[in-house]
Amino acid sequence: MLTTRPCTATCVIDGMPVILTFYPDNGVLRIANPSGVCIRETRWHASWRALLDEFRSYTERAEMEGQHVHEMVDRLGERNSHSMPTVAIV
Repeated sequence: MLTTRPCTATCVIDGMPVILTFYPDNGVLRIANPSGVCIRETRWHASWRALLDEFRSYTERAEMEGQHVHEMVDRLGERNSHSMPTVAIV
């Protein structure tokens, strides 16, 4: 069964908190600044857990490479456009 409730998390990237809101039923991912203004909206065709893992690995790379939040958001859109949709039936 798909849930209509969004999954939400706050992450800090490059010292800037961002709010992730993922709607698993339609794959919409919204990335907003702390005041709730949408920075980017895209589709994510993997799981919520995979999304959190992606942000976690980005944080580790960003510390070494000096990347910024907008680079991460752009990277998510690029990575997502090449990924195949995954569906899990429970």
